[in-house]
Amino acid sequence: MAAIRSHLVLLLVALSIGVAYSSINSNYPTINASGLKKIFDSAKPYADLSGAFYSIKGNALLGETLSTQNAAEVCNFIKSKVDKSNIESVFYATSLAGSISNCVLPVADFESVLNTASSSAKVVDLFYYVLAANNLKKPIDSKKISKSVLDGLKADSSILNQGYSLQIATLLSENQKAFYDNIEDILEQADEVDKKYLQYEGGVGTTSLILDGIFELSAKLKNFPEKFTQERLTKFVNYLTSKRFPTNIKSAFFLLKFSKTLANNQFHIPLILSRISPVGLSTNQAQLVVSLTNILGEPVKQAQFNLEAESGKSQKTNGGNLISAKKPFTSKSSDGTTFEIKLIDGQLPAAGFYTVAVSASPKAPHNADKRFFLVTKSVEVKVTTQASISDLQIGVADRDQSAPKLTKLEENKSLGSKLEADQQTKLYVKFTVKDKVKSSTLEAQQTFVRFTHVKSGREIVFLAQAASGGLYQADVDFATQAKNFRQLGGLYSLELLVSDALIDNPIRWKLGEVNLQLAVDSASASPSSDELKAALYSAKPEIKHLFRPAEPVPPQIVSLVFSALSAAPLLLLFILWLKIGFNFSRFSFSLWGILFHATLAAIFGLFYCYWVKLNMFQTLQYLAILGLVALITGNKLLRGLAASKEKKKSD
Repeated sequence: MAAIRSHLVLLLVALSIGVAYSSINSNYPTINASGLKKIFDSAKPYADLSGAFYSIKGNALLGETLSTQNAAEVCNFIKSKVDKSNIESVFYATSLAGSISNCVLPVADFESVLNTASSSAKVVDLFYYVLAANNLKKPIDSKKISKSVLDGLKADSSILNQGYSLQIATLLSENQKAFYDNIEDILEQADEVDKKYLQYEGGVGTTSLILDGIFELSAKLKNFPEKFTQERLTKFVNYLTSKRFPTNIKSAFFLLKFSKTLANNQFHIPLILSRISPVGLSTNQAQLVVSLTNILGEPVKQAQFNLEAESGKSQKTNGGNLISAKKPFTSKSSDGTTFEIKLIDGQLPAAGFYTVAVSASPKAPHNADKRFFLVTKSVEVKVTTQASISDLQIGVADRDQSAPKLTKLEENKSLGSKLEADQQTKLYVKFTVKDKVKSSTLEAQQTFVRFTHVKSGREIVFLAQAASGGLYQADVDFATQAKNFRQLGGLYSLELLVSDALIDNPIRWKLGEVNLQLAVDSASASPSSDELKAALYSAKPEIKHLFRPAEPVPPQIVSLVFSALSAAPLLLLFILWLKIGFNFSRFSFSLWGILFHATLAAIFGLFYCYWVKLNMFQTLQYLAILGLVALITGNKLLRGLAASKEKKKSD
């Protein structure tokens, strides 16, 4: 039986995390407009035109307009910041100025950059050109622009450029079909994650830009791509809602813009189903309350809906069902966003997690409208119950006793006297967890026996393991667990802790007290607080480094013999020179001859330095330089000698 060294608070945290996860998992997120507004407002005071554009236009999508004073300040800001040679800057300036009355920009100053951008081979320049020209109400040569964009895509077919091309096509008067035909290929380029999300490289901003372009171009041509199914759109919506708090203001703008498109278009309108009631169902909380909104969390204004619970299956294999047949929800709000259904009616079903499948259909006269669909078609709930402890038996007996005598306790009662224990005994605790409502055994995720040292407050927790027939038992062997107690004897308070995500009433039952006698082991005994402080904060002994002792030196005679052997070749050279004689007749006093012999002498000198001073790596560095000089000068010297010899022969 392994001891778990943790406090009760850790157990409760673990339980709360599990419940919180279940709760979050059942509530589908929507695009939070207030969160996006904070991102737009974070750009104030404006530092550049791009920040001002996305901030002001983003707030405009949220229904916020500039006051007269702010509009005048923004107009002056535009005039001071616009770069007349940059098409992107011109687009931001003309777009902002167009939304402010009496903010007139000198259009003639932009003619040069517009003409340059209209002939650009870059898709992004053409994108800003078309939008800027549209802001200035200048005619666009659709045939020329469409050809330039298609040529630009051949040179750079990045997914962002393809998104720009769709946005450009929505403003052209002809040749839009070529861009529309690319949509199916663009859809295939989306990356799928966990079979639940679809996204494009570049993140939420790029994904929103592309999807918005698809919807706008389809609306202009009054035809939606067949491959852009509701199932595919659901995966895109899953991704966008998971990234509903972008840090980039440009991404926030395009996310909001496309969300507005999804909330009102002629092709597909996703509906968001969320549970707004607590996740737990019981006899006291029998109602499931859900909301039905668009992706922005707003009421769906195009139609009213009927909601129906089709099933409420248990997540356990061969589990039960909360409802026996389809059951309608009741509308609880005038705007048609809140619905309620009573799932617990009569006998409480078995405790557990259930998935409630929901369908939504528009009310007449919109019941034939196929645009609406549920992004998520179910919500998760859990049925909780009340738990009780029965047949609890506790006692201390010898370690080798096969049938220990235990005391049976009534519920919430404590032992009348202290239990005496030492290292030759075991503590036995046996009990059954029961469902109060159904009077049946119940499985609990957390069943612990906790010892608390009365004097020091130190806690030790042991797991009560499940046995057959719903029985739980904990056997604490004080001989093997003495180390976990840190040999700390004395009076311990004994408690039983039982909890579970499906139990409404976590149980904390004080069973009694145990007087534990343990042999003191100085090596493992728990130090007192004063001893711990002394160990932590007292001065530590000085650390003295011990260097490796030197290797033993060989006897002097060995060194002398080795030196003599090393010098023997040189001595032999001098003897041979004395016997044969010196011949300097072939010595060349040319530049190359002098340099070669000087380098050769330097190499021998380097070997001497290596012997007495240098290390191997230093020697190799110097030798590489001297060797290169010796190679060049020696080559020149030998070639000169050979040429001199040939000249003598010819003479």
